[in-house]
Amino acid sequence: MHSTGRILVGIAILSVLILGVAFYTQGILKKDAQKLESIIGEVEVHANEENWTSAENQLSLLEKEWETTEKKWAILLDHVEIDNIGISILRMSKFIETKNMPMATSEIAALKRSINHIPEKESFSLKNVF
Repeated sequence: MHSTGRILVGIAILSVLILGVAFYTQGILKKDAQKLESIIGEVEVHANEENWTSAENQLSLLEKEWETTEKKWAILLDHVEIDNIGISILRMSKFIETKNMPMATSEIAALKRSINHIPEKESFSLKNVF
């Protein structure tokens, strides 16, 4: 095989590898975001019902899930976004602890947006490439 052919095969293998890693990473981000959003939704339901004890229990579950997710995402994402999510969870916990419904609701919405934005932003699409 000529050196040009070897180079083309090498480029093709590298391209397939890069695309494979990109799709695998996207799957991880999407799955984790859905899991977090589900727990946040439970916190929201309990907060709207002013069932603060259940909201705090779900929030505790969210914090544990975030600890696990944060470690994975730290490898894949910009740390500013990860820090913003951590701060938002902390704010939300304080608003729920103080039973501040308007602020808790606002922070829940912001947190949902931050988490859902990540898989969208990191997705492999022409919009993100150019």
